[in-house]
Amino acid sequence: MVLGMESSTTTEIWAERVSAWRASGERAETFSRRGGYAASTLRWWASKLKREMAAARPTPATVQLARVLRTPTATAPEAHAPGLVLEVVDAGVRIAVEPGTDPAMLAMVLAVVRGGRA
Repeated sequence: MVLGMESSTTTEIWAERVSAWRASGERAETFSRRGGYAASTLRWWASKLKREMAAARPTPATVQLARVLRTPTATAPEAHAPGLVLEVVDAGVRIAVEPGTDPAMLAMVLAVVRGGRA
């Protein structure tokens, strides 16, 4: 046991030693000679603690991305083409259709909402 660390576990003792070694900037041989233990043991504990920390880190959640492609339109950006608005609500889907909406587009949307194909 290291003096003053009687209540610490072996892992905690080596974690402190590895941390002090890293902070010193010294070679493992120089640092461990002063502490009275083998440099190979110091390096082994450094490797073990690094692996344990990596295993304890939570893995990031998977993020799913969708590719969005913009198609050029014939109208100027300032112009407003008639369209429709779909709003998903608890009981289903609400569709607001603006005057002048393309009937083919409306038919396609209705087919998809009903579970069919366009």
